[in-house]
Amino acid sequence: MIKRSYLWAGVFALALSGWLASGELLPRLQANAGADKPAEETISNAAKPFRVQVQKFSATERHEVLSLQGRTESFKTLDVLVRTKGIVERALRTEGDVVKAGDLLCELDISDRKSRLAQAKAELASAQRDFEAAEKLAKSKFVSEAKLATERARLDAARATTEQMELDIKWTQVRAPIAGTVVKRPAEQGKYLKVGDTCAVLTVLDPILAIGQVNERQIGAMKVGSPASFKLISGQQISGKVRFIAPQADIATRTFRIEIEADNPGNQVRSGLTATIGIPLPAMQAHLLPSSLISLYDAGVIGVHTVQADNTVKFAPVKLLSQAREGAWVSGLPDEVTIITVGQHYVLDGAVVDPVPASSEQTGARS
Repeated sequence: MIKRSYLWAGVFALALSGWLASGELLPRLQANAGADKPAEETISNAAKPFRVQVQKFSATERHEVLSLQGRTESFKTLDVLVRTKGIVERALRTEGDVVKAGDLLCELDISDRKSRLAQAKAELASAQRDFEAAEKLAKSKFVSEAKLATERARLDAARATTEQMELDIKWTQVRAPIAGTVVKRPAEQGKYLKVGDTCAVLTVLDPILAIGQVNERQIGAMKVGSPASFKLISGQQISGKVRFIAPQADIATRTFRIEIEADNPGNQVRSGLTATIGIPLPAMQAHLLPSSLISLYDAGVIGVHTVQADNTVKFAPVKLLSQAREGAWVSGLPDEVTIITVGQHYVLDGAVVDPVPASSEQTGARS
């Protein structure tokens, strides 16, 4: 009796022979061979350069105005001090009065100064006579040179005393050394003032100053004498120039004090007002780019993906200068540069690409 395993093997062999004889295997093999063709095309397509959209950008001259928040300040403030002692007989000015140089501010009592001046003048006259007499006798050899020197010293001392008394009387009238506005008047009538006390405080408002603080990154662009302006909260725009730039930074803020000087006829602008200072910076070549083109690269470097003449991608770092409504102002690029506008996120530095101008009908890039 034939074993069952042999029987099944014979059946399978007969079935296989019949399938081969039917001719169905060849079409299937040919079909499978045809299925490999799209894969080859896919590999070929993958080897083609990546298509990106590009646009040429040209550098333009950029005029920027540095804006600072500040305040107005008087050009000068001066304490007018008394140079002699005495009681205030008259206080002639009040706060807010505008004075000219030489105007009388306050007057001290003279007391016994006139009588002491008369005494000093009498002593001076006596010393003058004695010196002249000794000088004549010295020519005749009747008076020694030592006696003549003593009389000359007495005359000089009397003259100095007289001059000092005249100055002391003059100083009882305290006058404005400069033109300005009285902001304080400590010297009230009847008050005793000693040497060095304040009669009045004057402030100079014409010219007027606008004060601001510039950080250490921007101070290099500042120059004394450069045109500047400031705008008050009222909307008034005032033109002036840079008067002073601090040579040393404030230790606490690391900023530099800067002063803008402007004419202020009639003292219309007061001290202590909020002011927005505008300082035009030197013109420089820069590019205005859409903000979307700026990418963050390795180590936190910002820049744009450019396409070179040989169609290779090069990441170009840029320095962000400022943001504008139209985009971002940057520096650090060649005057003429081709930048990838679509597809920049899918390429690497050094890759070869197929650049398509933004104006071409073939818009967009494969993603």
